[in-house]
Amino acid sequence: MTSHSPAEVVRAINALRATGDFDAALRHIDPHSLDQGVASDRAQWRRKWEGILAGVPDFTVTTLHSVENGEWVANRYRITGTHTGDFFGQPPTGKRFEVMGMDMVRVVDGLLVEHWVVAEPF
Repeated sequence: MTSHSPAEVVRAINALRATGDFDAALRHIDPHSLDQGVASDRAQWRRKWEGILAGVPDFTVTTLHSVENGEWVANRYRITGTHTGDFFGQPPTGKRFEVMGMDMVRVVDGLLVEHWVVAEPF
């Protein structure tokens, strides 16, 4: 990746995560980041992504709009998938879902250092 803009970093993380290349995606995240205000290391990000895929193997994030301002990018996106397994304590429904969400990400020196998200429940 030649660009270190916040939007490019987020796009790279999402694209690599979507292909299952967690190691490559994690290289775009600072080893000591914040996720929803909680100190998170790369192992915690991996566990989060693995937990998502355990409950929703076809989990897809589509970015609809991004707005950058300095170190920050705000994204509006659509999340789709099929809830076939345990999803962070929610038993599987077998149902397909689509929800909308927004997040804000701060990137410093080409690495995600802070992530905040809000999404509709499914």
